[in-house]
Amino acid sequence: MNRVLTAIAALAASLGLTACAPADEPQSPELDREAVGEIVRAYLLENPEVIEEALIELQRRAREREEMALRNAIASNAIRMFEDPRDPVIGRVDAPVTIVEFFDYRCSFCMVTNEWVQNTIANHGDQVRVVFKEFPIRGAASVESSRAALAVWKTQPDAYLRFHSDLMSSSGPLPGERIDEIAAGAGVDVAVMRGAMEDEAILGHLDDVRALAQTIGITGTPFFIIGDEIIPGADMAGMQRALLEALEAAS
Repeated sequence: MNRVLTAIAALAASLGLTACAPADEPQSPELDREAVGEIVRAYLLENPEVIEEALIELQRRAREREEMALRNAIASNAIRMFEDPRDPVIGRVDAPVTIVEFFDYRCSFCMVTNEWVQNTIANHGDQVRVVFKEFPIRGAASVESSRAALAVWKTQPDAYLRFHSDLMSSSGPLPGERIDEIAAGAGVDVAVMRGAMEDEAILGHLDDVRALAQTIGITGTPFFIIGDEIIPGADMAGMQRALLEALEAAS
C-alpha cells in the first residue's frame, strides 16, 4: 500500500493541506472534492498497479475476517467438534496434538490426504489424537459408506482404521456389495456391521455432523483442524507445516 500513501501525500501537498487553514479563511469544499477526484483519477491512470495492490489488500483483510469468524465458530462449538463421544477417534486421550478431519469417502481430495493421515498416525501415534468426522456430502453411496464405517466403529472399533483407509483408497463406485467386500478384507464381521447400520442413532450422528459443519461454515471436504491451525482442502504442505509446528509447540 506504499503507493496509495504516496498518492495521498501528493494529493495533500497539491491542495495545500499540509497544515490547518486559519478559521476565518474561506473554504471551497466543492472545489476541493473536484480537485481530489481529478488528481486521484490522474494518479490511478498513471499507476494502475495501485488498484491491484488495493484489491490484494482488501482480499487479505477479507480472508482474515473469514478466518477469525471460523475460529470463533469452532471455539463456540468446541465440545461438538473435539469431544463428541460418537466420533471415531484414534490416539491417546491425552495426546498433545489433536487433528480433526471432515471427509467423504467419495471425495478424490480426501483420498489424496488419507495417506498423510495414515502416515501421521504411524509416525506420531503417541503424540496425536485424530478425530474422524464422517461428513458424507456426495450422494447415497457416501452416506452408506459412512453408515458402514460408524457401524464398524460402534461394534468392532479395532477394525475401524483399516476399514476407513481401505474405503478411502478404493477407486471407482462404492455400491453396497463393494462396501461389504472392503469390510470383509479389513477383517470386519459384515453381518454384524449390516445389522448395526440399521440403528437410527447412526443417521442421527451423521445429521449432527452435517449440522455442525453448517454452523461452522464448512462446505467441502477435506477440512482439517491441526492443533491451532485450520486447513481447508488438500493443502499437503500446509498440513505438514501445521503438524510439525504443533508437535514442536507441545514438546
